[in-house]
Amino acid sequence: MERQPAHINYFFGECYEDLITTIKQGFTNLGERLGDEWEKLHDIWEDLIDDFEFGALLLTIIKTAYYVALLLSTLLITTSMVALFSLLHIVILAVVMFFIYLGFSILWLLDTIMCKIRQIVSSCPQCQHKFALPQYRCPGCGAVHTKLMPSKYGILKRTCNCGRKLPTTFFNGRQKLSAICPKCGFNLTGGGFQVNISVPILGGPSSGKTCFVSMALAELEKIATPELGFDYEHIDQGTDNLKLNLNAMGNGRLPEKTNEMRLMYYEFWFSPANSKVKNQISLCDVGGEVYMGEDIEGQIGYSVANGYLMIIDPLTITLFKNEAEKAGSVDGYNPSKMHIDEVLDKTVKMLENMRNLTAKQKIDQKLAIVFTKCDLPGIDEKIGRTAQNKIMGGTTRHDRMEACNKLCEQFLIDYDESGFVNLVKSKFNKVQYFTCSALGHNEDGTAFSATGVVDPILWLIDKQSPTIDFKKYWSR
Repeated sequence: MERQPAHINYFFGECYEDLITTIKQGFTNLGERLGDEWEKLHDIWEDLIDDFEFGALLLTIIKTAYYVALLLSTLLITTSMVALFSLLHIVILAVVMFFIYLGFSILWLLDTIMCKIRQIVSSCPQCQHKFALPQYRCPGCGAVHTKLMPSKYGILKRTCNCGRKLPTTFFNGRQKLSAICPKCGFNLTGGGFQVNISVPILGGPSSGKTCFVSMALAELEKIATPELGFDYEHIDQGTDNLKLNLNAMGNGRLPEKTNEMRLMYYEFWFSPANSKVKNQISLCDVGGEVYMGEDIEGQIGYSVANGYLMIIDPLTITLFKNEAEKAGSVDGYNPSKMHIDEVLDKTVKMLENMRNLTAKQKIDQKLAIVFTKCDLPGIDEKIGRTAQNKIMGGTTRHDRMEACNKLCEQFLIDYDESGFVNLVKSKFNKVQYFTCSALGHNEDGTAFSATGVVDPILWLIDKQSPTIDFKKYWSR
């Protein structure tokens, strides 16, 4: 572990120094005592030689016997006792250290296992990286602790160089500290104790990604508590334009086109009421022009995503657009100029490169395909709610998901896009089609009204999180 701005715990540093010092001091004192006794023995005979008298010889012999016995007892008994107590000190310390290291290892393991089981992970909206453990700032001095976990710096708590005690696990409050991204230093919310689900929004220029994301979040906020029993809170980290978008759309104006050539994170908390572990959902928008160049290869967020949501503008399907233009003008719907095949091909190649997949391997994430602009004249009767209700009431029973899949796939096939259907099935392990209208009508100065924008997001969250079940919502 790299050096931390904290004091090393006594049992991981000073205790060893104290052990060595104690043993060393014991043998040093023993040596000094042996030296003193030898010196006294030497002095007795030296005095006798300097002033020899036969009368003093007997006394000298007696003293010599005494000091020799004392010297031998010190050498044998005292040395043995010092060695024995030194060994006892080592054994006691080893036993204590064994339980301390065992407790440290168990605590570290429990913290790690809990994070794995609950899928605790953080993502950075700035650099797009995902990581299990953020870095943390000391609330006392602002020092950055890069590895705040049970370690030699402390088991349950560590002491920062400023003297502040910091918790080292999520069990005792590590998430209450200010967290920062270990890659770029961006200030994060939530303290790292959350399940992060990130979903990039795929789609070409003017396909309606920004409108979809903005209205989906607005609708989700409306139904979160009353219909789902969930807490919802938009996370405003200055990484999205949600407020500006919703303000414009509430006044009947389209939001500013997304020109960002890197993923823009729309983040929100979305968890069952009173949940201990929050879900941090990130919907990642990017300018559709990124699919027309090579910038998409640099979007790290795609490689660590939990699922993908692809927006399809029906007007990018040539045969349908021709049909719609014959029936009336479609200029007010601002058709996207990038074909759905181009977006899909670019995405598949990009993900294969990022994940080192062969052409035969599937992408192990769910894909929600969303037909937007379904307020177009005539399309509701083909794939929208009207068509779904009709097929659900037929002789063959279908739930809404099955009905939508069947209708959308057949729609694509009928309009000469079977290649798209086949590629999607061959590259993604689970695909679900949805239909929605993010606006409800053309831009005419009146507030927009969305339909169907929440379902694809809930479906992806439902499929990703083992703790979330929207079964009742789907059966409505």
